[in-house]
Order: sequence, then structure tokens, then C-alpha cells
Amino acid sequence: MKNDIITYLKDKKILLLGYGREGKSSYNFIKNNVRASIDISDMKDIELPEGSVFYKGDEYLKHIDEYDLIIKSPGVVLPDEVPFDKVTSMTEIFLNAYRNQVIGITGTKGKSTTSSLIYHILSTLGKDTILLGNIGKPAFDFIDDITENTIIVYELSCHQLERIKVSPHIGVLLNVYEEHLDHYHEMVRYVQTKKNIYTFQKENDYLIYGDIDKYVSKEEIDKIVSQKYDFLHDDLGINENSIKTNLIGEHNLRNIKAAITVCRLLGLKDEDILKAIESFKPLEHRLEPVGVYHDIMFYNDSIATAAESVMNAVKSLKRVNTLILGGMDRGLNYEELVKFLVDSDVENIILLPGTNEIFKKLFAKYEHNKKIFDTNGMEEAVDLSFKHTKKNMICLLSPAAASYGYYQNFEKRGEHFKSLVQNY
Repeated sequence: MKNDIITYLKDKKILLLGYGREGKSSYNFIKNNVRASIDISDMKDIELPEGSVFYKGDEYLKHIDEYDLIIKSPGVVLPDEVPFDKVTSMTEIFLNAYRNQVIGITGTKGKSTTSSLIYHILSTLGKDTILLGNIGKPAFDFIDDITENTIIVYELSCHQLERIKVSPHIGVLLNVYEEHLDHYHEMVRYVQTKKNIYTFQKENDYLIYGDIDKYVSKEEIDKIVSQKYDFLHDDLGINENSIKTNLIGEHNLRNIKAAITVCRLLGLKDEDILKAIESFKPLEHRLEPVGVYHDIMFYNDSIATAAESVMNAVKSLKRVNTLILGGMDRGLNYEELVKFLVDSDVENIILLPGTNEIFKKLFAKYEHNKKIFDTNGMEEAVDLSFKHTKKNMICLLSPAAASYGYYQNFEKRGEHFKSLVQNY
């Protein structure tokens, strides 16, 4: 399999488009294994490996025609006129070689938890397995750990699925919600990237899907050639009350159902799957308990960058008195979220910069008794939460917005929130 990748890249003049985590991984793999020419293009100044040509800024896309192959990093925006046949990615190259061993998991929300849970079940039950992809593990870094028997659990973001022309043997599409409109500008383009999880599947492949009917019609699902399992509506034959888990909320029960469906396809027994689920620990920044401070329970849900995630969080925790909300404006529609919050028991809405004016205007459309606080950042938001949250109730950071422009990523935002709470 590794040799297939080496043969594909051999003797080509290659341009790496983007030099972040995946770009560096691609560079190291090619440099160490392939006889090929590699140059780099990135919007930012970067620390370059020796011997490579580097294009940046205005030069970023000007030299594409000079190369045999463009390996695009996730999130890099390419004009539509850039030829499809010249552009690939680490994900596509890897899937072309290993697709028959891959369980690919995508969805607007829940993909990290579901991927990690599937990997946990498999590894707990002694299977030869590996977890790769959007979870922070570039596939090329782990090729030497893969044998022909390895089950590859691959978390796939919309950016990794963009433009690919191959789908994994087992594809999991958890859900599709409004998201990433700053990148795609219209939902139809975003949805199409998610559909690539099954678009190129074959009759002996499997698709496990959930909350997608708002954007994928029943007629379209019926036309999918792979074998299909609807984990939301199919009867698993398992009493939900018998599922012992550290994961909170209905949305996580859905993630668990998806994981059970996958593991059954791999021939695992229900009793073994359920036993392994018991020992799975929730991931950081996903309804993560921060602790009790000054008689207030704090939860960090910084991963929540979509309205549906916030509603799921509030419904899951039930005793949310204060919600910290907002961040980068990506053009999402928050009408449904605001209606939900107006009808909820949440009393204090603390707004972070970026989307604060959007939320204030939406709340102003309704009669309500909510206290709306505008802030200039997380420090003020945490201070207000301590002053206004009722004792023995919950303050929840669940922003419904991206962190960019204010933090490097959602992890940094969550870490900042936790640090402020713990040191208040």
C-alpha cells in the first residue's frame, strides 16, 4: 500500500499548497520516501526546509501551472478554475491506497467523539487499529504503523473531503448542520463535501448515516449504491437504558449508536461493545466539566461552533443558568437558536465579541426576561458569570461560533475559559 503511494508520487514535480500540520507531514513523507521535486506555497511566512522554492502572498497561486501535482492542505481555498485533475490531498492519496481498510467518519458535529469511541472499542477488544485524520494525526505520519490487517479509523473534516474522488469502505455521516459558510458561502457546496464520504462507494461498501434528511433527500439516499444503515431510526435491539457511558446527552447517544453499528459490521458482539463503551472518557472541550467554583458548576463546550450543538448542550445539562455565547461571524443563521433560548430556562446570556450585535438584534425581536450582557472578551464574560449565575446552577461556555480572530483555535478558547474560571 505504501509502495502504491510512492509509485504515484515518483518523479513528479509537486507543489504543496499550505504548510501546516498536513503540509509538513506530506513534505516529510515525500522527502524520506519518494524521488520527487517538492516546492511549497503558503499565504504566511513560514520556516522552510532547505532546498525548497517558496511562494507566498501574491505569489501563492501563480505557479500552479508549472507543477505536475498540487497537494492541497485542508482549508486552503482554491478558485473553481484550478483544474480538478491536478489537485489532490493527503486524504485522497491515502484513501486511494488504503480505502478498503478505512472507517471514515464525518459530520458537522460529533466526528471526533465518534471516531475516538470506535477506536477505543476496537483497541479495548484487542483489534489492530489506528486513529488518524482530523483528530490531529496526519495519515502520512503513521503509514509505517499500518499492516494489511490494521483497521484504520479516519476522522474526516469537510476540508479533507473537499474535491476527493474516492470514498472509504465504511463511511459514517453523522449529521449535516449549517456550518463553515465563511469558507463555502452557500450550504450546497458545504453539503457536497460531506456527501463525498459515500459518493464514490461501491456495492460492497457501507454507509452509516444519521441526521441528514434536511440536506439529503430520501430519493438521493435510495440511489446510493452501498449498503445503508440509518442509525437514528434503525432498531438496534438494545435497551438504551442498558448503555452505561460517561458521555452526556441525546446527541452523544446518537454518536454511540453510530459506533455500535460500525462495530457490529466488523463482527464484534454487543456485550463486548457495550462493556468497552463503559470505559470511554469524554474528549476535552466537549461538554467538559471544569469543576465547581464559588458554588457554580462550570462546563467547557468550546467545540460548539454551530447552533445545533448549543441547543444539544443546554438540553443535555438541563440546569444551565448562564450561557456564554458568540465569536467569529461566519454568516450563520441563529434565529432557531435564539427562539430556543427565549423558551429555555437559561436566565443569563453573556455575549462574546464578533457575533454580539447579531445576537442582540435577534433577542430584541422577542419578549423575554433574559439578562443579555455584552462583553469585550472572555475575561469579562467569566467575571459576569461568577456575579450573576445562581448557586448550584451551571455556567456553560458553548459559543455557537468559531474562535478565529480571537483565538488560534477552539482548544485555545476552551483552555483560556478554564484557566480564568479556575483562577478567579
